[in-house]
Amino acid sequence: MKIALLGNSQFAVSAAWGLCQSETAHEVVFVSDATSNKNRFVSSKEDASGRLRDLVESNALSASDTAISFSNALEGLSGADVVILLPPIGQSGFRSAQASKTTGIALVRRFVPGIQQYASDAKILMAIAPTNYIAAWTHEALGGGKIIGLGNGTATAHLTTEIAKRVEVSVKDITALAIGSDWETYPLPQYCRVNGIPIAQLMSEAEIDSLSEAVSQRCPYTTQSEWTLISHILQVVSAIALDKKRVMSVGTHISAGETSVYLNVPAQIGSDGVTSIVPLELDVHQREQFKQLVSQSAEDQNSNTPQVR
Repeated sequence: MKIALLGNSQFAVSAAWGLCQSETAHEVVFVSDATSNKNRFVSSKEDASGRLRDLVESNALSASDTAISFSNALEGLSGADVVILLPPIGQSGFRSAQASKTTGIALVRRFVPGIQQYASDAKILMAIAPTNYIAAWTHEALGGGKIIGLGNGTATAHLTTEIAKRVEVSVKDITALAIGSDWETYPLPQYCRVNGIPIAQLMSEAEIDSLSEAVSQRCPYTTQSEWTLISHILQVVSAIALDKKRVMSVGTHISAGETSVYLNVPAQIGSDGVTSIVPLELDVHQREQFKQLVSQSAEDQNSNTPQVR
């Protein structure tokens, strides 16, 4: 499997290292936009050769056979099975949703023609925040596509660690689920378990409400921290590469009546990307929350008018 990494160089290096160590890909290529020096992986051929040599030699030391290459042209996307769009440098410092949207789309816009021409069948992992908004824009620009948003990793990680801390158990025993949009996150306590035991048997209703509030207060549209994002990427890539059919809460294109939006919902992921959406049993309050997520996301995402087709 060939994986193309586009965007933030530091995230790209970390992602490449993880992909090489997991050996889920036979080739990893760094692809930059030749029309803009700002978005190049490195600023000179000398820097490129140095970074690539370091990765190649570290791979040799750890006995990884994954090939690593670098392209300052969109032709480098040719034959990619998975394309990972990483956040722009400095996006984590944004203080407004609009700034994040504008900068994210400006970056993706430059890569869409290359994806259309060279990797039209690739699975696209969208790690640029706000991920569902950018995924929806990209979906419209490409006229479809196998796009998976990676915006729910922080919420899931926070929910998992909070449950483990409050119940005083290993995180290995925690199964956690949260759904949401770019702006709202709702943990689903009935699907959170400790080695199969519902958390309602281990926590009071007040404690569960406090847990849900703590997770919901996380700021969704800022870029995920580096290692949380890399871990999320590796999990999704592994599910695709090995056709694991894993169920994970990711940004997924869903239809509710006549409305189509991207939302973070549990989906089964295999070799063809998202293969199905897992149905949920929600209580009355949660159903109302879900309707609000769809309505708010539709209003937000449908304000996009991509210029690339």
